[in-house]
Amino acid sequence: MRRKYLVGPFLCLLATWTSGNGTLPLLPLYAMERGASQSASGLFLAFAFLCLALGNMSPAALPKDFRHRRLLLVACGVLEIVLAWLAGRVANVLQLAIATGAGWFLAGIIFSQGTTLVGLAAGPEDRGTAFGILGMTNGLGALIGGLTVGPIADRFGYRGAYDGLAVFCVLIVVGGLISIEGSSSAAPEDSPSVPPVRRQLGGFLVLLLLAQVLVAVSNGPANLGRSLSMNAAGFSKSALTLTTAISGLISLSIPILAGRLSDRIGRRWVLVASYLLTGASLVLLSFSRVFWQFCVFAILNAFFGASTAIGPAYVVDVDPHGNVGRNVSLLGSALWVGCIAGMAPLGYAFEKLGIVTSVLITSLFPVAAAVLLLIIREKTQSSGIPTPPPRPA
Repeated sequence: MRRKYLVGPFLCLLATWTSGNGTLPLLPLYAMERGASQSASGLFLAFAFLCLALGNMSPAALPKDFRHRRLLLVACGVLEIVLAWLAGRVANVLQLAIATGAGWFLAGIIFSQGTTLVGLAAGPEDRGTAFGILGMTNGLGALIGGLTVGPIADRFGYRGAYDGLAVFCVLIVVGGLISIEGSSSAAPEDSPSVPPVRRQLGGFLVLLLLAQVLVAVSNGPANLGRSLSMNAAGFSKSALTLTTAISGLISLSIPILAGRLSDRIGRRWVLVASYLLTGASLVLLSFSRVFWQFCVFAILNAFFGASTAIGPAYVVDVDPHGNVGRNVSLLGSALWVGCIAGMAPLGYAFEKLGIVTSVLITSLFPVAAAVLLLIIREKTQSSGIPTPPPRPA
């Protein structure tokens, strides 16, 4: 596989994930330092994820043959630099919400367009591997952000941390400039060789989107629960972001391994396994009290990243001749919509039910997502995944 087309999107997503993963554990604390209550911090994160979902969804309105994705990435990168600089200089939680929301909206566009560029260029025989390589940006970003943002915030405050991220966001501009405007290798839609997948995509896509929403609900308790639990136990910001770095270290290998495995055994089974491991991580989080337990939670929760890497490949498999940009954008949006659903009531749930009970309840959502995937009926002739030859009698 010629992978030159991966370099630009890889850099764009790496810088975006580094900024997001590095600041996410600290955002509830930063918001409370600027005047937010514990319950309001949950709404603050829900608003940030809402902006991310809207940003991820907005490119779905672009025409199928849109040819300026790389310029869009460059523009988003420039604005991200400005917004990161401003976020470190806010005086109250409202200003922080505006700067964070705008930055996350642009991050959603970056995720969508970077993923779309890869989806248009990757072939069906190793599409899972291509998206797996791109999915490594989540883990690498968590590793870089987790090892740097917390220690910088401890020493130089939030302003220093955001100034450092503003410099790192230059990679988005560079990645956009060197990205390749690929085109789908699929045959024209009116070609007789194209299988009639459009009719089956509707039901398949609805179920997959719903499954992504359900598993993403767990992202709120995983992040806010970890932040509040470790803060209450007296851990430093460095220790808090170190768990993010550990998750990122594990996530480096998960997407590429999951992608290659999905090329061989199918996307659905890899997704089911990742959902179940995500649910198990929440059960562990609810009982975590010492640092090593939070580290084990971070390792298990890292398997959540497999869904963000394999899901887009699954969608492109089923409808490779359709509007790849729209379908990938909708799938990414479903992920962030689930995060919103998990974040919005979380602060209130923590206050009324407690962290342990709230997290345990949420651990059921990834299990429900796995069950939902199991009832999806696949059409192997349009899946793009090679079907194993029959065994000899």
